[in-house]
Amino acid sequence: MMLNPRLTSLLEAWLVGPIYGASASAILVAICVHQLTTHKRQFPGIARALLATTCLLAVTTTAHAGLALADLIIGFTGDDSLQYFENAGRPVVLAVLVIYAINVHAGDIFMAWRTYVMCGHNKMLAICYASLLLAFLGASIAALYTFTAAGTLAESRAHAWTVTAWAMSVALQTSGSILIGWRIMATPVASPRTFDPWLVLWVFVDSGALYTCVTILALSLSFPISTASYVLTFALGQISAFVPLTITLRECWKTQAELARQRVNATSTFLINERIHARRSSISLSRPRNSLEPQVSVDILTFTHSQDLSEEDIKETARTAPPLSPWM
Repeated sequence: MMLNPRLTSLLEAWLVGPIYGASASAILVAICVHQLTTHKRQFPGIARALLATTCLLAVTTTAHAGLALADLIIGFTGDDSLQYFENAGRPVVLAVLVIYAINVHAGDIFMAWRTYVMCGHNKMLAICYASLLLAFLGASIAALYTFTAAGTLAESRAHAWTVTAWAMSVALQTSGSILIGWRIMATPVASPRTFDPWLVLWVFVDSGALYTCVTILALSLSFPISTASYVLTFALGQISAFVPLTITLRECWKTQAELARQRVNATSTFLINERIHARRSSISLSRPRNSLEPQVSVDILTFTHSQDLSEEDIKETARTAPPLSPWM
């Protein structure tokens, strides 16, 4: 089943425009950069990596939206717009797919890292995700190569490699969304005893389920409606960047809230990574110098049996250390 090429191109631009306006606008990027900068002293490694990712996604999504607009201008101002848009292998589409692949890989690496941290730095999970990411990279390169040679996704090899790459991304995104969502819901601090409708929304945002759902939709429509794949691919190029940006902003807000109330048993990736991966007996989460709020000091006890502690130690620990999460 084929859609009108002109209508397809218009739908692509109509989807890209609003998503780009919501995700890669200067306002959202500026907020993310500001929030990450405030955490740069406390979490230098994580903050720098996320700052670099934010800047990369800002550049790629801007180029992606610009190419979508340029494609419309070139097509409708030419002599034969129908012939132009019927050529699915035109250079602009190839450039859009390359940017889409970059954004998807950045989003999948982001998801794999968050899942790895949320699951207590599980080494087996890290090996599985690293293998899946490498296989996904190889399938993406093969899909781009076969698409360039065939000039269309309808060609059997191009379609097969594209579906394979999508399936790998869906497997990573789905497993990551489920594991992160389960961790958040299973954490008493994040999951209150009374039902909170907002919790469902925050879990949906934190787990990256939005991108996962749209990717599954694109994969399911690629079989009966091949042209729909192009439309959703343009949208996915923006959504794959929108999700990491919103999650990064949400992570910063969660970290600020937990530090403000001096509780470090949050589901924030910053705090979990700092507490577990650093493997230090005492972690000091200091405020900026110009802040009047006190520092938060976390003392992690290394004893395995409670009888090894004296009564004075137990009292001192209860008085000075903020409460810790029941899961590590």
